[in-house]
Amino acid sequence: MAGIDSKIQGFLEKNREFAETWKKPATMEQMRSKAFDSGGRLVILTCLDPRVVPEQFFGPELNTPVIRNAGGRVNKDVITSIALLRSLANMKAVLVIHHTDCGATHLTDDGIREDARTRTPDAAEEIDATESYGCYTAADFEKTLMIDVDALRHSKLLAGIEIRGLALDTETGLVRELEV
Repeated sequence: MAGIDSKIQGFLEKNREFAETWKKPATMEQMRSKAFDSGGRLVILTCLDPRVVPEQFFGPELNTPVIRNAGGRVNKDVITSIALLRSLANMKAVLVIHHTDCGATHLTDDGIREDARTRTPDAAEEIDATESYGCYTAADFEKTLMIDVDALRHSKLLAGIEIRGLALDTETGLVRELEV
């Protein structure tokens, strides 16, 4: 834990430095008003991999909500979050961004289950109840992106929201749109 405590203290120190130049952002009401007046916003669903930061590859002025999870995969929580954002900020579109060399391609669902059982044997019921951890193979990269785009498009809760699929190449930094 000493290593983790040291890292947290480092984060807090960096935050104090950051806060010295903090500029107070718009309030949520101001942001909501702007979103509704501008005809709507978009949200990005992508991976939690630290190499996949939309503000880096689309520019620091991106200023759009980003939902991040392992693999950038669609699940119930993602759909719920998008529905909330639709009501809050007139969300009109979702960009699903998967990337090459994703950690989810280096593991398997069964491998995660085995590791979890070893680390947390008392959690067997929860481990067995988890249908999928979102793993896929590198060969299925584009197919998996298409599956996630399709899942959002077929969610009745998200009817009327435009869903697009993008692929980030982590070797070149280039993003391309897939025809889905």
